[in-house]
Amino acid sequence: MPKSIARSLALIAMLALPGAAQAQTGVRVTAIGGLERTDSGPGAGAEDGLYYGAQIGKDWDVGGVMLGLEGEVGKSTAEGTYLLDPARQGLFATGAVRLAIPVTGSTRVFARGGVAHHRIDYATRTDFSGTGYTLGGGVEQDLGSRVFVRGEYRYSDYGSQVRGQHFVGGVGLRF
Repeated sequence: MPKSIARSLALIAMLALPGAAQAQTGVRVTAIGGLERTDSGPGAGAEDGLYYGAQIGKDWDVGGVMLGLEGEVGKSTAEGTYLLDPARQGLFATGAVRLAIPVTGSTRVFARGGVAHHRIDYATRTDFSGTGYTLGGGVEQDLGSRVFVRGEYRYSDYGSQVRGQHFVGGVGLRF
C-alpha cells in the first residue's frame, strides 16, 4: 500500500475516534465466507477457491454515519501450480477502516480500505508472504437489534504482482 494512503487512513481514524467514543455502537463479530480469486504472478492464471474467515470490528456513530475499524483472518481452498511448483493459498489477513452510510434505518452501504497480508505456500520453494492494501465496499442489513448480514466485494494487492479479489458474505453479531 502506498505510504500516503496508509497515513491518510491512520489520520482519519485518529481524528475521528476520540470524539466518537461517546457514541459507540459497539463491537461486532462476523463469520465470513464466499469466493476468492488470487493471481499469483504474471502468466500464472488466477486460482479460485472458497474463502472462509472471521472478522472483529468496532463501530462509532459520528454525525449519522458509522466509522469503524475491523480486522479479519481467513483461508482459502484454492490450489494451483506456479512455475511447475504446486501451491496453495495460505493465510489472508486485513486491517481496515470502514465508513458506513445508512440507506434506511436497518440498511447501510459501506466502503473499507486498509492493509492486507497474504501468504502462498509452495511445495518446493520459498513461500510467498506479501503485504499491501485492500479496498472494497458492500451492503449490511440488520436482522434485529444485534444480528446482521453483509455482502461485500474487495480487491487486494499483496505486492510482487500478487493480487486478489474476494466476493464474500457474512453473518454477524453486535455486542
